[in-house]
Amino acid sequence: IGTNTLRAGTGQVRRVSRLQVHPRYDPRRNDNDFMLLRLDSPVRFGPRVKKIRVATRCPRAGATCSVSGWGTTKSP
Repeated sequence: IGTNTLRAGTGQVRRVSRLQVHPRYDPRRNDNDFMLLRLDSPVRFGPRVKKIRVATRCPRAGATCSVSGWGTTKSP
């Protein structure tokens, strides 16, 4: 956590203690391909690790939104 390479020695290491797959995940189409991870201990926030604000409601049509993550951004 907080780095993009294990060799840098600057990141934080955590284990996943629990995971929650989206109930409508479809591995054939990769629809709803995300999950929640519970870590075994809290992360330390700093310049390279920051909190994100979670939406409390759906954005209005046409609103500009930011996303974070990796992988595909489209379903077939």
